[in-house]
Amino acid sequence: MYITAKETANILGVSQRRVLFLLSENRIEGAFKAGNQWLIPLCDGKPIIREGKRGPKPRWSGQVKKPRKKDLTVIKVIRTNIDGNAKHNTNKTVISVKRGNEPTIYGHCVTINGPSKIHYSHEARKDKGGARVWVETYFDFDVVVEQDLRLLNSVYSV
Repeated sequence: MYITAKETANILGVSQRRVLFLLSENRIEGAFKAGNQWLIPLCDGKPIIREGKRGPKPRWSGQVKKPRKKDLTVIKVIRTNIDGNAKHNTNKTVISVKRGNEPTIYGHCVTINGPSKIHYSHEARKDKGGARVWVETYFDFDVVVEQDLRLLNSVYSV
């Protein structure tokens, strides 16, 4: 669910100007501008706000949920499967999706239903399964495997 800056100010008990300041510093996770209005996602009824680097703790610090690792979804491309598919003419899944402690989901296509962030590291990251490029999001997603992909293609080709 998305809310406006004015509704966010009411939830946090601060002025709308303060919310606009937080938005200008990119401290509200997942917020984006649609036309001339900010849209702010809610997580358990509150926006996710990153702490500032200086100054006193915010008044809403006890009320606002911080991003939890179990809510974070990490999407990676499996390079070895891409190479294997080309070499052996197979069709293994090449995308892995992992959310918190849930089991990993594999597929051929992923749709992210909200904002996401693409990361790059010049060194392989052990904490990300050796990936150099990965996508992170706190929003829901849909994973399509090859059988479902054929059905989608047949629907759109009509």
